[in-house]
Amino acid sequence: MAGASPTRARPPPLRLDHVGINPAALIGKTLTAVRPSAKHPSLTLCFADGARVQICVDGYDPVHRGLPKALEMDAALQALFSAPEGGRGLTVADCALITLEDKAFAVKSRPNDKEKDGEDRWDQRHLGVAFKFAAAEADAEGEEGNGSYMDVGWHCVWAILQDHDQTTGECVFRTYDDVYLEHLQRSPRKQRHNRDRRKSSGGPLSASPVL
Repeated sequence: MAGASPTRARPPPLRLDHVGINPAALIGKTLTAVRPSAKHPSLTLCFADGARVQICVDGYDPVHRGLPKALEMDAALQALFSAPEGGRGLTVADCALITLEDKAFAVKSRPNDKEKDGEDRWDQRHLGVAFKFAAAEADAEGEEGNGSYMDVGWHCVWAILQDHDQTTGECVFRTYDDVYLEHLQRSPRKQRHNRDRRKSSGGPLSASPVL
């Protein structure tokens, strides 16, 4: 999928019954950290107001995972999030769910499953989340995260599903899935643990995010 163009207009609004929170809720929030999960196809965005929002794959089940799923993003956004400051200081100027279309395929096997017999290809429509960032004000030393960030284009995150031949490593199936935004929630086990600690200590405790 091609990266977002700096001159591209705002993506058209999506239907109102999409999964997750309204992307507009992120507008005006300033990033402090971006944390990819080591175990699941999700990305946590941490904001200066204490909010933590995850980019998730629609339909992903952590118990029955099915085909390997992963989040992908355009090269410019990957460079921003992979930098030492990890997006710190960037303010969300705009955010929207958009409809993307990419080429999916499945390699067809012959009955003996030892030889390939061409492949099926189709256009897969799926939802991505698009961001436009503005740099936060730099401090006197110019050290406020990405204070010199000047890009005003759109950047996008989407989900890809792939399967590979266990012998050759060749990709034999690829398609795409929808992504959505959701507030990071504590697990019931973590909540019970914190309640027990509050009872024993008599004081409030801050919760840690579950990644």
